[in-house]
Amino acid sequence: MVVRTASESDLPWLTEVLQASYGAILVVAGDRLRNAAELPALIAESDGRPVGLLTYDITPAGFEIVTIDAPVRGQGTGTELLAAARETAARAGCTRLWLLTTNDNLDALRFYQRRGMRIVGVHPGAVQRARRHKPGIPATGDYGIAMHDELELELPAGPAHVRPGRLADVQPVLALLDGASRWLAGLGRTGQWGTAPHSTNPRRLAAMANWVPPGHLHVAEQDGTVVGGLVVGTAPEGVPPVFEPELYVNLLVTDRRHKGEGLGGVLLGHARALALRRGIGVLRVDCYAGDDRALVGWYVRQGFTPTEPFTATLPDGTEWPGQVLEQYLRRPATAAE
Repeated sequence: MVVRTASESDLPWLTEVLQASYGAILVVAGDRLRNAAELPALIAESDGRPVGLLTYDITPAGFEIVTIDAPVRGQGTGTELLAAARETAARAGCTRLWLLTTNDNLDALRFYQRRGMRIVGVHPGAVQRARRHKPGIPATGDYGIAMHDELELELPAGPAHVRPGRLADVQPVLALLDGASRWLAGLGRTGQWGTAPHSTNPRRLAAMANWVPPGHLHVAEQDGTVVGGLVVGTAPEGVPPVFEPELYVNLLVTDRRHKGEGLGGVLLGHARALALRRGIGVLRVDCYAGDDRALVGWYVRQGFTPTEPFTATLPDGTEWPGQVLEQYLRRPATAAE
């Protein structure tokens, strides 16, 4: 079996598959109505004939699988399509592969989870809202289960899985900060995080622990080991406000032993997904802007735009040069809109 990119000549077969599975080429997922026949697609072939179809969309939330169909089951078609999708996502620079399915779709849930996907969100009432676009969506689905909700599943396209943080993760994340500080000090860059250990700093310990109950702390995990930490919430005091809903990156740290593996990008991809899942269209962050502004440059390469510079006064009286950056995940509204 081979998987290839769909071409214009595949449109008749592709349309036939979509209509057979969804009753139309228009599909609704995540409160969005899309023409699946116009999306990029992967086609699985066996003996030269098409046997499976996967359509997808690349957005700030990552590589989204919009539809996946194998008209003849039991041939491994879905597995091949999922593997090809992951490779395509990685080539496109996506750090997250995800999809939505309905709460009745137990066979699909079993399939996806057996292939490493995890449930990361439940969207109550999403199917009920979808009926506004497609009134023909049935009230009852597989196994006689009433269709009400959508479940969101993801498969990391990068090197690690990101999950909500726990109290047990506080010390591992602080140890990552210690390691990053030592690495920076070795380069002569002590202005960013200083030289004192974070893991024994009562203020750091309390702040990290307080971030856990509201769900602000998230960790990247690889083979059972915490290799990255992300904290998202609201902008700290002193940062100029924006007059629209935002998600703010308060902390981002990765294991220096995994330098070059893209862990920072994976964590930022998770932050974007969290924002979009909550209906938020702008992600902001601030970072150290001293020395040669290397960290500012890294965020720019991640798609952020510098906005306001600022100077913070640390508890020891030292001035800390900072830079706020923003990334719009949706086009900001204009006055005319």
